Amino acid sequence: MDRYVGVAEPVLGDEERSNIAEVLDSGRFLQGPYVEEFEEKWADHVGTDHAVAVTNGTEAIQLSLKALGMEPGDEVIVPSLTFGSTATAVVHQAGVPVFADIDRELYTLDHTDLERCLSDETFAVMPVHLYGHPAEMEEIREFAAAHDLYVIEDAAQAHGAAYRDSKVGSIGDIGCFSFYATKNITTGEGGIITTDNDAIAENLRMLRSHGMANRDKHVTLGYNHRMSELNGALGTAQVDRLTGFNQRRREISERLHNELADLDWLEPAAVRDYVEHAYFWAPFEIQPDKIGMTGKEVWRELRERGVETRHRYNVPLYDQPVFENHRGFNSEFPWSANPNSHKYDLSLPHVEEVVGNMIGLPNHPNLEEEDIQYVIETVREFEETI
Repeated sequence: MDRYVGVAEPVLGDEERSNIAEVLDSGRFLQGPYVEEFEEKWADHVGTDHAVAVTNGTEAIQLSLKALGMEPGDEVIVPSLTFGSTATAVVHQAGVPVFADIDRELYTLDHTDLERCLSDETFAVMPVHLYGHPAEMEEIREFAAAHDLYVIEDAAQAHGAAYRDSKVGSIGDIGCFSFYATKNITTGEGGIITTDNDAIAENLRMLRSHGMANRDKHVTLGYNHRMSELNGALGTAQVDRLTGFNQRRREISERLHNELADLDWLEPAAVRDYVEHAYFWAPFEIQPDKIGMTGKEVWRELRERGVETRHRYNVPLYDQPVFENHRGFNSEFPWSANPNSHKYDLSLPHVEEVVGNMIGLPNHPNLEEEDIQYVIETVREFEETI
């Protein structure tokens, strides 16, 4: 193997190192001035009145559901093709995730499937801006407004993405972000919640810190999900460079799409002209009938040739053991004995067509020209060498 090109790599510089050193010297490690600065910068970037930093993206979702007032047995409509915590966060709050199909071109939540998922127990809709492409928020918002539902944006993969000139995280009632090590920007581990609602923001700040209004007064059943000052020190430096990072991701991803466009077995994901894609992935759909291989086999073969790819979400959420076997609130969760009439004995057609066939080629900002060219040449030569 002449070269190995990794699919993800954090981009860290002198400012991050200087900030971390300052925190270590200060001895203040929990939710200090760097976390506050990070929150202010992120709210300004997204365009919301508030940003509340927490321990990770999963807890961002869980605290959001709690802050909005979800009760045990309430249902949240989620897409079936995404990372599991979108749905497990609902379960942790004693709710029931209701699995919707995906848009066949965008791979995000299919707004045309929402009516099927609706019941008297529906509390919220949670679109995921998968791979960095925003979901169809206009239609989702209209549906939610018509049925008096909350909209919670899972924007864990979409830092800096925009839909019709609005940044994701500012479109729904609440936006939830993750800053895990592989994301467009990172705090090592961490999350943040965005909202324009003052009361919700105040509730979130209490919930993340033991439900305390002050050091002596517990007013609600809270948690310990405060962001550390070390994470905030990384985050506040990273925010300043997000636009540049995303521009580089876009350049690399669009180049990959253009230079591999003639390969009939590798189909680039669609990009709507009214969105700004964050390109957490440079996503492509494998066509098994044309290459004679599964997505997993392509992933494995490319890795052996020195090109790492993303290859995730290879089992629909509704087929995951955690959901098949779990007994939820007052039901056989979330299938036959659920008090509504949702039918989970079917396979959602768009999910079943896509699942297992998605890969993401390397597109992180640290890539050199030689790396990008190696990826293109390796993928182009792939079909000839198998």
